[in-house]
Amino acid sequence: MARIIFRLLIAGFVSGTWLTAQQPDYTLKVDVPFIFVDVTVQDAAGNIVSDLPQHAFEVYENGTRQEIRYFGPVATAYNIFLLFDRSGSTQDKWFVMQRAVAGFIANLRPQDRIGIATFDADLAEQLNWTSDRQKALLALPELIHPQKIGGTDFYGAVDQVLRREFRKITGRRALVVLTDGRDTSIYKELMLRNRLLERQDDRLYQRMLKTARNQRIPVYIIAFNTDKNLEITSLGADEYRRLQTVFPNSSLPEQYLRGVRIRMEELAEVSAGRILYPKTLEDIVPLYQQIGREVGNSYTFGYVSSKPEKDGSFRRIELRTSEPHLGLTQSRNGYYAK
Repeated sequence: MARIIFRLLIAGFVSGTWLTAQQPDYTLKVDVPFIFVDVTVQDAAGNIVSDLPQHAFEVYENGTRQEIRYFGPVATAYNIFLLFDRSGSTQDKWFVMQRAVAGFIANLRPQDRIGIATFDADLAEQLNWTSDRQKALLALPELIHPQKIGGTDFYGAVDQVLRREFRKITGRRALVVLTDGRDTSIYKELMLRNRLLERQDDRLYQRMLKTARNQRIPVYIIAFNTDKNLEITSLGADEYRRLQTVFPNSSLPEQYLRGVRIRMEELAEVSAGRILYPKTLEDIVPLYQQIGREVGNSYTFGYVSSKPEKDGSFRRIELRTSEPHLGLTQSRNGYYAK
């Protein structure tokens, strides 16, 4: 029965003509500290405006106009890598992962490319970069076949994907991760020391964070089972429930959830990405559709700040257009100069 349903799913999403025409790639060198921001534009009626030239925009940082050094039009190919947490604590999400990816693939533009990997104790590539929808859909069954239940190398998986997978392609890039963020190293340290390891002392986390800063690839995180949207499950492994048993009448389990969530938020912030919190399991599918629409209809801007000092201050980013009736939605409103 499951096989029949999956075949129907493929048939539904690959119906119609798949265009093979490719837009030219835009090669971007990031040897200087670029600040990137994606922007979607709508007219007064709420329709997407996708054909504006670079000179229609201005970028400001803390009110000072900046020189636009990189411009990616809406038509530019977007390379989106989907990374899925397939550890034991996410077991009840695996079939939703399939539905989310199927919907995401259906909304790809002809010029866009997608790659897919999963992680538990190890990282496993399920799909190399492709713009072939049918090939991408055929990778979906692997999302529900765990390799090593018993560990979660979240930090290592993100680090490897950012450093290795995106070296294979050029153009605009984004990483989308579905996870609860519970890297096994945090849990082990807590059990060993009876306290949560501070972020600045977390070697594995800091290595991943450094990679995210250096690679300048936006990381979108769909985060579930955090302290903001806790959904305790009886399936798979649940570190939070174990901590409640080991440390009764203690705040450590709640500190653990909060620490995991703050780490994910920092990853999204330093990479110029975003973190989204589905309230229920069913919210995951529309969130993937939302991200797909955002990246598929956005312009990308890159500039080098006229204030290069790394003083830790928050720098406000503002995009303006010469057309006052147009509305702009930015992927980020600022960044911390670190």
